Amino acid sequence: MESIDPAIGEWKLNLAKSKFINEPTPFSYKSATRTYTQNPDGTITGTVHAVLPDGSPFSEQLISKQDGEYYSHTGNSMMDTMSQERVNANTLVLTAKKADKVVGAGTRTVSSDGKVLTMTFIYVDAEGIMRGHVAAYDKQEG
Repeated sequence: MESIDPAIGEWKLNLAKSKFINEPTPFSYKSATRTYTQNPDGTITGTVHAVLPDGSPFSEQLISKQDGEYYSHTGNSMMDTMSQERVNANTLVLTAKKADKVVGAGTRTVSSDGKVLTMTFIYVDAEGIMRGHVAAYDKQEG
């Protein structure tokens, strides 16, 4: 039986613990909530609802397995597919593609106590500038 992903649940961005490279980036949110749910077919739905630096809303979603295969990623113009591959109980390696070309990579790690989710992601934008983030999210109870 497949183990339960420790990221299942709701997570709120902790700006004080986060760092954004070459701000502003499309991911340098003013606020954000990540939600992960387990689906009956074994996939996991990951959804982000955020407010961008200019105050506009942003949402993206990925429904996938954590098997290293590429799945459709919606809501983010930078990418159209993403793969997630589990490397240990708490960490996934992420790779994003646009038109079948790798455009970014990173990791998603849940702390050993299950209270902090850290997203690390680096990419090169349309102007050729390297951007990215190390974003910390606090687990929400309930």
